[in-house]
Amino acid sequence: MYINHATQTELTEAYAATRMANPLFHQFCELPICQQMQLEDRMQLFSCFDVVKVHNNETIYTSGSDTDKTMRLIVSGSVAVSNPSYGICSRLGPGDVFGLFSFLDESRLHSASVTTEEDCTLLCINRAYFDLITVEDAALGNLLLRFMFRLLSQMSLKMESEYAAIRHYVRGRRI
Repeated sequence: MYINHATQTELTEAYAATRMANPLFHQFCELPICQQMQLEDRMQLFSCFDVVKVHNNETIYTSGSDTDKTMRLIVSGSVAVSNPSYGICSRLGPGDVFGLFSFLDESRLHSASVTTEEDCTLLCINRAYFDLITVEDAALGNLLLRFMFRLLSQMSLKMESEYAAIRHYVRGRRI
């Protein structure tokens, strides 16, 4: 079947309009990680993710379990991150990501358990789909790689702040 250029352009515009009308897309655009991005880049990234809704008090994965090779970005709701030694280590909410390290290192076990504290909406991408995109669509793959780098940078800064707070707390107890 042949689709002429004008029809293809109209279909692309209709698809873009559908995405822009999606309330979840607007929530995605409001996340701090997306603030500096162009609208077209946001639309392309959003189209790469699967939307997953998880109910309150559901365990997404457990510490020490094999990776499912999926990175998850929280759009709404919150999760508790815990491990057997320390209990709840942190709470994550909209704009936070989890599963990124085991997404990037496919042989890495999950280092913590993640359980929802309220109903959550997650944007998820698995490694196999990510790999396919980077091979099949170089421009979109590059956009995804830059997005992953931003997420890693954000996590690194957050961890650095948390480690500094812990050091400060421990030093304060010794005095």
